[in-house]
Amino acid sequence: MRISTTMQYTSSLSYIQNGNSKVDDAANRYNKGTKFDTAGEDPSGMSSKIKYEGSIAAYKQYQEDGGLAANALSEEETALQSMWEALSSINTRLQQCVDGTNDDSSLKALAAEIENTRDHLYDLMNTQNTEGEYIFTGAQSDIPTYTLTTDGHYKCQADGSTRSVLVSPSVTIQVSDSGLDIFENCKTAKTFSTTTPAGSVPLKSAVISSYGDFEDLYEKYYSSATGANNELTLSVNAGKFELKDQNGNVIDEGEVNVKNNTIDVKGLEFTVEDPSIVCDYTVQLEKPDTDNILNVLTDIVATLRDDTMNQTDKTAAIAHAERCVGIAMTHYDSYRGEIGARQNNIETIVDSNTSLSTIKTESKASVSEVDAFEAASNLIQAQNQLTVSRQIYSNLAKQSLFDFI
Repeated sequence: MRISTTMQYTSSLSYIQNGNSKVDDAANRYNKGTKFDTAGEDPSGMSSKIKYEGSIAAYKQYQEDGGLAANALSEEETALQSMWEALSSINTRLQQCVDGTNDDSSLKALAAEIENTRDHLYDLMNTQNTEGEYIFTGAQSDIPTYTLTTDGHYKCQADGSTRSVLVSPSVTIQVSDSGLDIFENCKTAKTFSTTTPAGSVPLKSAVISSYGDFEDLYEKYYSSATGANNELTLSVNAGKFELKDQNGNVIDEGEVNVKNNTIDVKGLEFTVEDPSIVCDYTVQLEKPDTDNILNVLTDIVATLRDDTMNQTDKTAAIAHAERCVGIAMTHYDSYRGEIGARQNNIETIVDSNTSLSTIKTESKASVSEVDAFEAASNLIQAQNQLTVSRQIYSNLAKQSLFDFI
């Protein structure tokens, strides 16, 4: 085989070029930290990398949505907490209203306080988020949850719908509640009415003296079945009374209080015209009703300002409003509990998403990223090889085949 000077130069130059290519490739791997840049370099590795990147992007979106959901629930919880505190203040004022030392001016002053707090409740029910959306209206978030009607009462405009956010591949969290469910469909205090037979002397008054005892009676004898008989009978007979159920069975009995002509039975107080009368009065357990607390408070404010209403009826109206406020507080508090549960779920899911995202990131790194120490070692090795190639080329450049002839 013949060896020429040109072949020596060509061979040495090829070694230098290969060395440069290896240095460039090693430097690129070291700087980028990747094992490959195209699918052609590692088809299987690129496929796995794309899958991991998709999963990581999805978990990043779940994290963002979880944060937005947590913020929305926090706004709702804060509003409901403020409403609960406002109702607690109103409840205290209503308790003060039944104080026997209050005169008309004192009652009107308490009515003004209740009215102001009611207006604050109205504002809270129309709470808006940072985007200007009404958080309790539902799908129609551009309109207020409540509006004031011409008759001085409040109308709900919420549509009953809610919004949810996907916070993990298979978990959706509800991030809003409708004012239709929280405020409008809130039950009011249970009530009853009385009917006097034709030709008989009507009762002077019939009020609830103890809601606890009356509600026990109501729960036992009221039926929600359509067409059910929800009538009890109060039989008064010459100073004695019996309260009977729908089948005529005696629920309770006793004597009329002759000092004030009253009958106290199962949380109800009836006042008869004359304890010696004989009459069967019908006691109708009324169907449960719902209403927003704003209307209840509007009515009680009007009652407190009414100088023509007798004290017995006014006290009964105050007791009814107080019971309605208590029911609303419990109702609102139940939603706060649900919101707290959702917040806990979001916190748990976000932590889980963070862990899963970290695992996906580590898996992607093991497939597509180089070890920094290994990359540095490969770069140094390639640089050394290039240096040797250049030194050989330099030595060969000084020689010729004529030196060996």
